[in-house]
Amino acid sequence: MKVLWFLSFTLLFLNNTIAQVSVSGGMGLMNGFATQRTSYGFNLGVEIPKSSDLTFYIRASAFLPKVEADTNYANMTALSQTTFPSTLTVPYTQRSSTYLIEGGTRSYMINDYDNGFALYGGSVFGVGVNTTSAKFSKKDYTNQYQWEGLYSLPAGTNAKGSIYFLGIGVQGGMKYTIPVRGTIFLDVTGLYSILNVANNDAGAQSMTYAKMNFLVQFGYRRDFY
Repeated sequence: MKVLWFLSFTLLFLNNTIAQVSVSGGMGLMNGFATQRTSYGFNLGVEIPKSSDLTFYIRASAFLPKVEADTNYANMTALSQTTFPSTLTVPYTQRSSTYLIEGGTRSYMINDYDNGFALYGGSVFGVGVNTTSAKFSKKDYTNQYQWEGLYSLPAGTNAKGSIYFLGIGVQGGMKYTIPVRGTIFLDVTGLYSILNVANNDAGAQSMTYAKMNFLVQFGYRRDFY
């Protein structure tokens, strides 16, 4: 929500200070290399032309929470010494979501930024956060014992964590501008994380975070003069 407010404020500012600005919105997917993870989400962006065939853009994307297919196991310890058994092995899956802000330049070929069909490409930078939380089964792996209220994770173990990352990459895409009505677009981005920082062990051990991500985004762009 804060990202949407930021983009809305940026749009109002740019619309009053720059002769031409474009706003885009759409949907997309993110695939993390080697994680077998594909997430779906939506995007909202702003694009500013520097010339007829060169632009600067910034785009925010939110990829919706997803429960991973792989099952993991955690050891729970009894809260009371009289509880039997004293430990349980409880299955859990990871629930993850990713939020990304990307930006960069786009060079247009064949036609201009706001005219007809064109191909575009350029360099990209991005900052994002991958948040992971554990979704535990109500019973242990034998399906005999309930753990809630009787057992807990070992001290210092976190069930939720985040990893923040900074990435660079490249982007290529295509668009078609329909006079008066706006522009439809499709682009593919490869983004490699050159720096990442986790806020705890759960974030650092996330199995849904990938250093290399591929994004496919499509949507509608409206130009304002």
